[in-house]
Formats: sequence, C-alpha cells, structure tokens
Amino acid sequence: MSKNIQIRNITRIPQLKKVIKDLNSYAVEVGIFGDGEYVMIARVHEFGMTIRTKKANINIPERSFMRSVFEEKQDAWTKFVKKRLPLVLDSKLDVRILCEDLGAKMVGDIQEKIVDLDTPPNAQSTIDQKGSSNPLINKGGAGGLLSKITYRVVKK
Repeated sequence: MSKNIQIRNITRIPQLKKVIKDLNSYAVEVGIFGDGEYVMIARVHEFGMTIRTKKANINIPERSFMRSVFEEKQDAWTKFVKKRLPLVLDSKLDVRILCEDLGAKMVGDIQEKIVDLDTPPNAQSTIDQKGSSNPLINKGGAGGLLSKITYRVVKK
C-alpha cells in the first residue's frame, strides 16, 4: 500500500529549510540560574541532604520538583510543541517565540509542582520555624524558591 505525497509549493522549500535550521539552533533552559542561596536551596530539596552537626544529624529528604516534573510533563511539552509546529512551518509563529512559550509553560508546571508538593512532609520543628507546612514554600508563599524558577532561550 503506498501513500500519495503531493508537493503543493516547491518555492517554500528554502523557507522550510531555514525554519528547520532555526528549530535546531535554539534550546530552552529552565531552572534557577546563578550560584546564589536559592540555587543551593533548590539542590538540597531536589536531591536531599544530610547535615551533620556535633549534636545531631539533620536529614532533609529529596523533594524533587524539577526532575519529577520533567518526567511527568515530557509528553505534554512535546504535544505543546507539535501542536504549534504547523504555525512555525507556515511562518505564522517565530521559532524563538515558540521556545519562549514552551519555557513559560515549563516554568508554570514546575511552579505548580512546588505549590502542590506535600510529601515528604516537613518536621513540626520546621513548620514552626518557617510558618508553612508546604515543604518548598515559606510563610507568605509568593517569594522564595517559587519566584526564582525561570527560563531562558539560548542559541546552540
């Protein structure tokens, strides 16, 4: 059984080649950038850590909010791009804008995970100290780790 392929407009081939080249020339990076306090906080929660003191060991369990979202949302992010790909191929949506839109979606999904994450729970002493039972959000919620999640579109 064969399929019929119809080429409608060969004059668009150079344009399509450029779009494909553009698609391969960008990458979307998502996370907390730099080397400040919130990068350290993110690493500790993402991977967990044991802090040894003279009096006791303090165990901070793994609370993955980045890797877990990448695993959970990979298919949804692929569908997001595939749905918009015809617009890119028709030059109705710029490749960089597609990447910006994807980055914003990824940030939103990670922030949602931070807000929704509730296991493993904080120790009562931690809840008392920070004023929140959410493991990744301090009292007041809107700032902190949640506000540091961002994206950037980079040329490869």
